[in-house]
Amino acid sequence: MRAVDYYDKFCNSAYSGHERQSLFCLPTKEHVIFNENDLMTTDVSDRGSKLYGKLLGGVALVILLGGCSIQPQFITKDEQKKLVRADRADMFADQEAITGPVTLEEAIARAIKYNLNYRLSMMEVVLKNGELDLEHVNMLPRVAASAGWITRSNDNLNNSRNVATGVVSNNPSISQDRDRNTADLTMTWNVLDFGVSYLQAKQNSDQVFIAQEKKRSMINQIVQQVRTAYWRAATTTPLAKEVQPLLLQAQKALQDSQVTERKRLVAPLVSLGYQKGLVEIIRNLEQVQNDMMVAKVELALLMGLPPTTEFEVVLPSMDQVVIPKVNFDVLDMERTALVNRPELREEAYQKRITALESRKALLRLMPGLTFNAGINYDSNSYLVNNQWNEAGMRVSWSLINLVSGPTIKQISKAHEEIGDFRRVALAVAVITQVHVAYQDFLRREHAYKHISMLNDIEQRIYGHIKNASLANAQTPLQEIRGKLAALLAEVSHYQSYAELDSAISNLYVTMGLNPVPEVIESDDLYTLKTAIGDVMRQWNRGENIALIKAESF
Repeated sequence: MRAVDYYDKFCNSAYSGHERQSLFCLPTKEHVIFNENDLMTTDVSDRGSKLYGKLLGGVALVILLGGCSIQPQFITKDEQKKLVRADRADMFADQEAITGPVTLEEAIARAIKYNLNYRLSMMEVVLKNGELDLEHVNMLPRVAASAGWITRSNDNLNNSRNVATGVVSNNPSISQDRDRNTADLTMTWNVLDFGVSYLQAKQNSDQVFIAQEKKRSMINQIVQQVRTAYWRAATTTPLAKEVQPLLLQAQKALQDSQVTERKRLVAPLVSLGYQKGLVEIIRNLEQVQNDMMVAKVELALLMGLPPTTEFEVVLPSMDQVVIPKVNFDVLDMERTALVNRPELREEAYQKRITALESRKALLRLMPGLTFNAGINYDSNSYLVNNQWNEAGMRVSWSLINLVSGPTIKQISKAHEEIGDFRRVALAVAVITQVHVAYQDFLRREHAYKHISMLNDIEQRIYGHIKNASLANAQTPLQEIRGKLAALLAEVSHYQSYAELDSAISNLYVTMGLNPVPEVIESDDLYTLKTAIGDVMRQWNRGENIALIKAESF
């Protein structure tokens, strides 16, 4: 039986004439006709369907089993040890060795060059620059290339219906191969996306400047921390060689007093009072030793050195130190701080970012215009042209966004107003900090003069006690107390100068001035140390300070 005859017999037996016309008597999956000579029977179709069904079922089973087989993987101790070894190698790598006593300038230079927090801030600047370069690329048109292979389990058959008569063609046709290869190269450029990417690139450029200001803040913070740790370690230097012998002397005197008490050679109250004084001295000496060790560990970590690193800290002679001078007006300091402080400059950049964000939000409300062009290839043998070029243009506009337009404008304006208010509040805080730092400097300067006088008095008192002790006119307790008081007075003298030095540094940092020159010929340790030393000496003399004068506003 011919395929056409089989098709007519099936339609006549299954449907009435009206149903055949309304349903077009399309063949079901049990009776698929390819042409007049070939007929795919139910068995062949079922075999193909079962084959593909099994294939898809197997793929789905593999994916399901693969997903279910994923289990949490704990980091083993060996893996953790490997990470720790790598981290320890990176912590203190590529550092110049300490060749002599460390000065304050070298300590600051090492902290800036090797401190991990500072290196992290530099990496953030590099990251922001990379994001800016990436945004420049995003402004370019999108170019995509694709290629693929497509297969079917059966032929893609099509029937056609005559519009005038409503008669369905009795001969299904094929217009597509079962197996095909496709490829295309497409260029797409959206004008709206370009505008948004352009504004985003400008925002990222401001983010780069914000990262640089954060780096300045990090430098100032590190410098202040190094100054504090350095002077804590340096001021205990005079005690380093004298604390231990004095501690042994006090412990021996305490043992002798205890023996005297047991033999009842001295009244109990006198002996106990003597022992109490010795115990207090021993406690103070041990506290000094502990402070000295902790201060050196903190300084080592700030300089990026292992905590166990042995090094000496230079303590300048009090005859060589320079009393800092401040020879400028407080109002000039205020103006300088308002112009130079990193926090305020960050807010200025943030204001521009907020304004650009408002423009981006409004730009997204506009229609989108997209241009596209491409080269295409399809291996389908039924195509007359297997390769072709195409170009087009499309306009899209989300009308729903128009409803949210007024709200977006209000929110953007509110963001800008909040940014302005935050900047003004920060400016008030900066002015307050300048005045507080200046008053703190004046107070430290006044206190240093008094402590210098007290140190001189204590040294003279100890001289008299030492002379009396040589003449056996003083008890060991009195000699130990006098020596400890003289040492502590000397330490207090250095600590007072350290506080004065920190106060002048804090005053300049509060004004937004950099302790590190912005332009340095080289990044080696010696050049960095020399540049920092020059800035510190200028600050102490009050020279070459770039203050903002009233006439420049």
